[in-house]
Amino acid sequence: MQNTESGEHKATRQCWECLKRRLVCDHTLPGCKKCQKAGKDCPGYGEQKPLQWIQPGKVTSRRRKKDCSPKIYTVPVRETLKCRTFESELNAVPESIREPPTSESFFSQSQAWSVFQPFKSSKVEEWEYLSEPYKEKVRREAAYREASDRAMLDQMFALGGTDKIQYIVRNGLEDEAKAMLKLEPHPLKKLERLLHFIRSHDVPSYDYLSNETSDIVQAVNYFNIRILPLMMLSSSLAPNPALMKFPMGVLYVLPPAVHHTLVCLSLNHYIHSLPPSGVDKSIVTANRSKIIHHRGNAIRALSQYVSKEKTRSSDMSISSILVFMSMELQNPSMADWRSHAGGLNRLIDLRGGLRKLMKESPYLAPTLAVFVLILTTANACSPSWDQLDLCGDPDQNIKDIESVYNILFPYILCPPALFFDIIRISHLRQKASTVLFSGDMDTAHTLEAHDLLTRIEAFSPEDWAQPGEHYDDWLLIGTIYQSAVAIYCTMAFQSLTLFPSTIEMNSMRSVHGDRLLEGLRTGMKTHRLINFMMWPLTVAGVEAGHRDERTRYWIGAQLMELSRHLGTGGPLKGHAVLRRYWQKEEPGWDECFDRPESCVAPWMGG
Repeated sequence: MQNTESGEHKATRQCWECLKRRLVCDHTLPGCKKCQKAGKDCPGYGEQKPLQWIQPGKVTSRRRKKDCSPKIYTVPVRETLKCRTFESELNAVPESIREPPTSESFFSQSQAWSVFQPFKSSKVEEWEYLSEPYKEKVRREAAYREASDRAMLDQMFALGGTDKIQYIVRNGLEDEAKAMLKLEPHPLKKLERLLHFIRSHDVPSYDYLSNETSDIVQAVNYFNIRILPLMMLSSSLAPNPALMKFPMGVLYVLPPAVHHTLVCLSLNHYIHSLPPSGVDKSIVTANRSKIIHHRGNAIRALSQYVSKEKTRSSDMSISSILVFMSMELQNPSMADWRSHAGGLNRLIDLRGGLRKLMKESPYLAPTLAVFVLILTTANACSPSWDQLDLCGDPDQNIKDIESVYNILFPYILCPPALFFDIIRISHLRQKASTVLFSGDMDTAHTLEAHDLLTRIEAFSPEDWAQPGEHYDDWLLIGTIYQSAVAIYCTMAFQSLTLFPSTIEMNSMRSVHGDRLLEGLRTGMKTHRLINFMMWPLTVAGVEAGHRDERTRYWIGAQLMELSRHLGTGGPLKGHAVLRRYWQKEEPGWDECFDRPESCVAPWMGG
C-alpha cells in the first residue's frame, strides 16, 4: 500500500473484478468503489485470484476440440426441384464477370446480381414457404438492383465517361486502369465488368457533362434561381409536390434528351423575359442559336430511344418526350407539338392505354396528368374536325383522369366539374362535326349540348370556393373559369349550328364575357393567380370578336405582359392568332381556330 499526498491509503494494483472487466480501478481500500456501484462483491487486490462459487451445472469455458469439422446447417429441399451444377451455370456467365467481388469494389452488388441471375429458378414459388412473402422479396431485389445501378452510374461518371473506359479496355492499358481505379485490385477486369454493365443496360454517354461550366449546368442553375421561385409563388394556393429545387448531384442520372431540353427551357425563359426595348440583339441571336443546337441534340436522343425496341415505350422515353413537348409549347414559333403528342399517344397505346400505364408505373402519374392537361386545352383551341384525343373510350378516359386530377389541379386551378366539361365539349364538337360534314344532323347532339350548358350554368363558384384566408381568390378563380367554359360551350356549338344565334343565346354569351373580363382585370393584378390566366385570357380574346378595339387592345397588351412575366412565347403566339382572327371581322370559335394551335397550353414552368 502507498500513502498518497492527501494521506489516503491506496492499493498498488487493480482489483480482480476491474481487471476482468477491463476497467480502470480506483484502488480504494478495503474494496473497489466501482465494484460497489456495479453491485458486485470486490474480490480484493491479492496476489492470487480468489476462488469464485459457481452454481451447479453452469460452465464458464470449454476447451476447443481438435480435428472437429464445423457443423453444417442445411435447409431441406423438395425432391421435385432439380439443382443445376455450379460449373455448368458458371460457363454461361461472361468471363469478364467471373472474378469474385471484393468488399471495397463499386461493382460488387452489380456483379453479384449478374452471377446470381442464371441461378434463379423458374419455379420460384417452390421456395416461398422457406422465406419472406414473394412480393416483398421481389421489391427487395428490385431495390438492390436499383442501388447497384446507381452505384455503377456513380462510378462511370467519376471515371470520365463511357468513351474513356472503352478506350482503356480496348487497348488493354493496365497502367491507365490502375491510375483510374487507384488501389483497386485487377483494375482492367473491373473496367471490363463496368463496360459490360453499360452495354447491357443501354446507359447513354454523359461525356458532355464533364465540364462544370457547360450549358447544361448553367441551365439547371438558372432553373433553380430564376424559374423555380416564380413557380413556387404561384403554388401558394395549391401546393404542387412536383416543384422542387433541381439537385445538381443527380444531373447525370437523367437521360441526355432531358439535359438538352433543360437548356432550351432556360434559354427560352431568359429570352422571353427580357424587356421589350434596350436589349442587345446579338445576345438574343447567340442564345437562339444555342436553343437550335440543343433542340437538335434532344431530338436525336429521342429518336434513338424510339428506334430501339427495348426503350421505345419505356418510362424514360415517355417522360423524356413529355418534357420535350412541354418545352416546345413554350416556344411555339418552332414547335411541332402535334407530332410529339401523336407519338406519345401511340407509345401510351403500346403500353395498354392510360389506365394500365398509370397502374404499372404510378410514378408516371404526374407526367401523364400534364399530358392530359396539354391535350385538353389544345383541343379546345383546335378545329372541331381535327382533335387529338387519348386512345381508348372517352368516358373511361374521363374516369381515369378523375383519379389523378388532384395531381393535375395545381397546374391550372380549374374546378374539376368545369375541367371535365371542357373535355366533354371537345368530344361533342368532334362527333357533331363528323355528322355535319356528311350533310346530316343528329338531334341527340343538340340535346347533349344543351345539357352541358345547363350544367355549366348550374355551377356555383360560391359553393366551390374553399373557405379560409384565400376565399376571395378561390371565388375569383371559380367565376373566371365558369364564364370561360360557358363562352367556349356557346361559341363552339354555335359554329356547329348546335346552338342558334338568338338574342337570348348572344345575351348569355355577352354577360359571361363581361364577367370574364372583370375577373381577368383583377386576376392579372394578383401575383398568386396571374400564372393561370393564359387560357381564360385567350377565351376572352375569342369572345372579343363581338367587342370593340379598346377591349381587343387590352387583351393583346395583357398577353404580351404575360409572356414576359412567364418567360414563354405561348402568349405571343396566342396574340398573333387573335390578331389574325380579329382582322377577319367574323366572330366565331371555328373562325378563330381554323388550324390546331398550341399557344394556349397552360404555363407549367417549362
